[in-house]
Amino acid sequence: MRTPEQILGPYFPMQIEPTASGDLTKLDGGSEPAQGEIVQIGGRIRNLEGEPVCSAKILIWQANCFGRYSHPNDLTQAPLDPNFHGFAEIASDSSGAYRFRTIKPGAYPAIAGWMRAPHVHFEVIGQFERLITQMYFPDDPFNASDRFLMSARQPDLLIAQPVPSESNSSCRELRFDIVLARG
Repeated sequence: MRTPEQILGPYFPMQIEPTASGDLTKLDGGSEPAQGEIVQIGGRIRNLEGEPVCSAKILIWQANCFGRYSHPNDLTQAPLDPNFHGFAEIASDSSGAYRFRTIKPGAYPAIAGWMRAPHVHFEVIGQFERLITQMYFPDDPFNASDRFLMSARQPDLLIAQPVPSESNSSCRELRFDIVLARG
């Protein structure tokens, strides 16, 4: 099935350039790492026929580990992390694979009585279409009450899968495959 659409969100990055390295854990030219749990996220972008979508442009944006975006309209009381702006642009390779490093974003209040589950926003621009979606973290306690996740036709398609580590990696690895209709 095609990966479900999700909202663009109110905090699409403004006034900052996306990181091109695929490593959101440190700013270009910065010496201090971002605060929070480091995660490696990767997967494949394919069409409904299972064919890889190569050279897809992927924009990624997210809140910091405290649940705050580097955006002028995010007025929550959560602190900003001066070493994290949470915005990157990468591309899929010839097999449709992509990979990036980031930190697990924090949950944040959306409206009274509702906390958004930690999530990463994706905008995927393939050869024939554009998909805006969100990736959620496995076993997060806020997933079951996240209105956007629960309103998706198949919410399980939006939850990343843990990747068993074969090395002594210091970070958790997750797999999030994305399916476009035509690619």
